[in-house]
Amino acid sequence: MPKVMENAVITAPVEKVFQMFVEPERAVMFVPGLSRISNVSPDKRSWDFEFNWLGLVVSGHSECTASEAPKKYQFKTLTGNKSTWTYRCEPDGSKTKLSLEVEYEVPQQQLARFASETVLQKMNQNTAREIVSHIKTLLEP
Repeated sequence: MPKVMENAVITAPVEKVFQMFVEPERAVMFVPGLSRISNVSPDKRSWDFEFNWLGLVVSGHSECTASEAPKKYQFKTLTGNKSTWTYRCEPDGSKTKLSLEVEYEVPQQQLARFASETVLQKMNQNTAREIVSHIKTLLEP
């Protein structure tokens, strides 16, 4: 599966950064195109989503597959466009090194609208960069 990765240093404690991921409803604040999170389970380990992915509306279901506070949070989109999202937080004094890795299946039936898999990869990389930038903006003083 193709993969995109993005990193940033955020001027915020690691616990505060990690908290952004364990509440799925917060993701609409920092993931471009994510328009809705619903049906969140009481333990916050599964939810439904609606995502405008580069002009294509995708609805699906996600489940948390790893939550190791405050170091790693991972979830998979099981329906819609299948993917695995992994956030890693590493303390760096009073700051946090954040990394985001997203592995995704290429939607073959939609690939023609992006011209090529290379174009799709670049667009997904740009989205990962935006996500990390938005998290940084939300958390820094």
